[in-house]
Formats: sequence, structure tokens, C-alpha cells
Amino acid sequence: MSAIYIHIPFCEQRCYYCAFTVAVSPQETYQPYVERVAREIELSGFADEPHTIYFGGGTPSIVPASMIARLLALFPSTAREITIEANPGTLPPEKLSEYREIGISRISLGAQSLEDEDLARAGRLHQAAAVFTDFENLRRAGFTNINLDLIAGLPEQRMATWRRNLAAVTRLRPEHVSIYMLELEERSAWGRRAPQIQTDEEFAAFYEEASSRLESCGYVQYEISNWALPGFECRHNLAYWTGVPYRGFGVSAHSYDGSRRYWNTASLKEYAERVDAGLPPIAGEEALTDDMKLTEGLLLGLRQARGIDVLLQSERAGRRYPPEWFAKVRDLQEAGLVHFDQRTLKLTPRGRLVADGVIEELLCALTSSTSEAIR
Repeated sequence: MSAIYIHIPFCEQRCYYCAFTVAVSPQETYQPYVERVAREIELSGFADEPHTIYFGGGTPSIVPASMIARLLALFPSTAREITIEANPGTLPPEKLSEYREIGISRISLGAQSLEDEDLARAGRLHQAAAVFTDFENLRRAGFTNINLDLIAGLPEQRMATWRRNLAAVTRLRPEHVSIYMLELEERSAWGRRAPQIQTDEEFAAFYEEASSRLESCGYVQYEISNWALPGFECRHNLAYWTGVPYRGFGVSAHSYDGSRRYWNTASLKEYAERVDAGLPPIAGEEALTDDMKLTEGLLLGLRQARGIDVLLQSERAGRRYPPEWFAKVRDLQEAGLVHFDQRTLKLTPRGRLVADGVIEELLCALTSSTSEAIR
């Protein structure tokens, strides 16, 4: 079993913070692109039985449901979870009925905020009312697995605004909540013309407020940015974080087969030319060394609340963590940032507030020395 990712790059507008591969294109471009993705799938000879299928973007929900159905029909109906990302205002009731018919079981609604002032400053087209309307329509259509995305630390966002966001989310009570701290990526509009954003202390306060509010309402944090009601963790993302092979289709999509990572071109023009010529649209690849596997196991494992099994990671990679790394773990444990019981390593609540720094220190301790091969 494996995970499938399908990239639909189309958006009505590029948001100021967005650095993804997206295209603001007329509707007549949707069908040719979907047909090329279908052709790529056929060219790949992919014959596995997918455990999860995820339509990301972009805004997959702006294309007709029939196009999503066209792609789903190319895979065996074995997926236990089929997710589609959606922007508020792109989900009329008739489309939701079609989604149900074709097997979509999970909706990830990109609210980003439930406050109009936040949305306007971020360059979002929808208003907060659209989120509430869509959420009600999703429930009426029978969807029982909904994720809401929020961004914390938008320019000029203050704690009172953030608390109103969280209060609205807990009233809606989606099964899953993803909260991302605002990051200024170079390829985004804000990355090129940076606005004034929150301080590290303010970001930490937003994060702690979210964690406290959600956990008090029954949500369980299972990854740094993700909370779920018990049993509603995102299966697809868990596949990424636990090293399950996955296959990506569409422009800029990435794939991993357990030992090799490869990725498609990020150019829509080149993607079309290669697929039309009957060629795979792969732009690059890399074979993962044992040390790379050890590093990635650490990077992905520490993002999860359950942490990583150090011994198991060593066995999988065929490498041992060096003594210098264990010394760094002891330092971080004394600082109250990690917990280590000689087998499982995980971040403490305090460590999650500075997760990037903790992980960077552990990676530096790992890569600055030579890890030993398991004989």
C-alpha cells in the first residue's frame, strides 16, 4: 500500500504568503491539464493499491468534480482516505454531492482565518462568512471528516483576534485542525516585500494559546502543526512522516519509493511538453544514503508528538547515532526541551515552541560527525 498525491495548481488568485507552484489560469486550461495528469499516471505504469489519495494545490476545488472523478477512476478503489483541499466559496452544494458520489471522504478547508481583517491583509478572496456557510453545507452533505487550516501570526494580528479565531474553530468543531506559523518564503509576494510580522515571543504565545484551547476541547496534538479528535489523524500526512512510499503526479509533485526521491518539473510548459511527448515529467532525483535516511527519520520523527524510536531508526537506516549526538540530546534534555528514555526521543511542550532550533542542533550534531554503520 502507498500514498498518492495529485497536484492541481490552479488558483483564483495567489495569496501574499503563498510560495507553492500555482497558476492563475482561465478555466479552459483545466481540462487539458487534468488529461495530461491522467496521461502521466498511465505512462508511469503505477499499479499499486493506494492507501490514501490527496488532491493538493493550488485550489483543487475550483476544477469541476468530474475532473477529479476522471483521475480517481485510474486507481483501484482501495484508498481508506481521499482528501481534497478546498478554498471557502468554491464548494456549492451540488459539488459536495458529486464529491460524495466519487468517494471523497475528507475535506481540507483552507480558512486561514475566521476574521475578515486577517483575510483582507493576506490577499484572500473569501470572507469569513464563506467558511461558516461551507462548513454547514459540508455537514449537510454528510461529511464527517473535515480539516480547517489556520495561519497564526498574520501581519497586525493580535492575541484578541487570534482568540476569536480559536473560539470560532472550537464552535464549529471540525475533526481536524492544522495551524501554521506564518513564514515568509522567498517565492511569495511577502517574501519579496516583507511586511512587519510578529516577534518570536508573539508567535510562541499564539502557539501556546492554540495548543491550550484545542486540547481543552478534546483535540489531541499528534504533530507540531496538527490536532485531531481521536481517530481523525490525517492518514496521508502520517504516511509522509513515517516513511511510507508515496507517489506524486502533476506539476512539481514529489515521489519517494523507499530508497530514492524524485520530483516533477515545476514548469507547466515543460510538464505539458514532456507528457505530450510520452515522456515522464521528472526533473530530478536523488538516492538516499544511509546517513540521509537517519537524518530524515530524525527530522520527520521529531515533528510527531510520539517522537522517534531511536533504535528502530538506526536499524532501518543501517547506521548508528554517534556519541556526539547523544551528548547533545543530554544537553537538550537538561534544558527541558526534549524527553529521552534511552529509546524514544520526543520534544517537550517547551521544546515544540523552539522546534526548528532543537531539530537543527540535533541535525548538526548528527552531520558534524560520522555515524557508524551497523555491522
